[in-house]
Amino acid sequence: MSTHARAVEPALITIPASDAAFREHVHNIVPLTTPRELETRLRRMFPRVVVRERTISGAPGWYVYRDGAWSSSLIGNWWDDPGLPRVVVSEEGWFTEANRTAAGILGMDEDEAKSHHFTDFVVPGTLDDSMGLFQIIRDGKTLDATLVIRPLTGDAIAVDLHSELVGERIVTVFRLAKDVDVPTHMPPVGHPTDIAYVPAIDVAFRLYAQRAIERMPEATPDGLAIRLRRLYPHASVDEDGEQWTARRDHGDVEASTEPWWQADDLPLVRYDAQALIVEANAQAEAFFGRSMVGHHWQEFVTPGSTDQVGVMLEILAEVGAAESRFRMPHGDGRLLEFDSYTEVQGEDFITLFRQARVR
Repeated sequence: MSTHARAVEPALITIPASDAAFREHVHNIVPLTTPRELETRLRRMFPRVVVRERTISGAPGWYVYRDGAWSSSLIGNWWDDPGLPRVVVSEEGWFTEANRTAAGILGMDEDEAKSHHFTDFVVPGTLDDSMGLFQIIRDGKTLDATLVIRPLTGDAIAVDLHSELVGERIVTVFRLAKDVDVPTHMPPVGHPTDIAYVPAIDVAFRLYAQRAIERMPEATPDGLAIRLRRLYPHASVDEDGEQWTARRDHGDVEASTEPWWQADDLPLVRYDAQALIVEANAQAEAFFGRSMVGHHWQEFVTPGSTDQVGVMLEILAEVGAAESRFRMPHGDGRLLEFDSYTEVQGEDFITLFRQARVR
C-alpha cells in the first residue's frame, strides 16, 4: 500500500434524497474536479441543478440540488392526471405509445410515434448521459425530475417528468416546466459526411440509413446501428477515424453479378401504396408459407418493424426500383431471409423474391 495519503473523495449528497435514479446518475458521471464542473455537466439535462460545496471540516462533500434548492419528497403525484402527455417506451428505447398531447409537444404525428427512438429527442451533447439515465430507469429506479428535451421542431424545452418501469415498458408522464430558461433553438451536432454502405448496390439500405441519420440530434455509430436493425436485423456500423461503414449483413454477401430477378417462375407479389397485397402468384405463397392476397405486409413482417413498412415504401417510390435483403417470419414461424427486387409501376409496387445467399 502506498505511504502517500489518499485524497478524501467528497461525499455527494443529492436532494431530494428520495430520487434514487437521480442519485445513481450523479454518481455515475463523477469524478469531476469541482462543484462547478459537475453543475455544468448536469445542467445540460437537468436545468435547475445547483451544486454547492459542504464546508464541514474533515467531511468534504457536495450538495447536489436537483431542483435548485431543498425540496420535500412529500408532494402530490401530479403525474396521475390522465390528461397529461404520456409516452410508453420499450426496453430497447423505441416508442410503443404516445398520446395525442405528447405527440404534439414532441413535434410528431401520433400515428408515427413507433418510428422514433427516445434518443431522437435528447439535447445535442447529452447522448451518453441520456443513455446512462435510461439504463438506470430500465433497471427499476423511478425518475422524477425537470429535464431539457429537444422536440423534432429543434427547439429545446424544459419538462417536469415522471418515468418508471412498468412490466417490460418504461412509462413516462410529463408537463411543461415553469420558470426554466433554456435556449430557444438547439443547433444539431455535426453528422458524418464520409459513410460507405455495404453492399453498395443496395440503394434502399443507403437511403434508409441516411433518413435515420438526418433525424438523429447526435449521430453515433451505435445509434445508427440501433435504428438500422429495426428493418435490417444484421446491420452494423463501424467507425475508423472520419470514415463510417454501414453494413447491411453479417460476413460477405454474395454480390449480384447478373439481374437474378429476370429469371422465370420467381415468387411475385403486387401491392399498393398502403402495402395492401392485391396479387401473389403460387410461388410467392409457397415461398412465404401463407395466403397473401387481401392482407397488408404489416401483418407479416417481424414484430416491431410494422411502422417501417411505410418508410420503405416511400423510399421505393422515390427511387423507382431497388434490390435489397430483408427477413420476416415464414408461415410456419421460422425466420425467412430473402433477396428482393422491387419496381414501381404506376400506383403499384411489384416485388420478386429469392432465398438469400451468403458466402
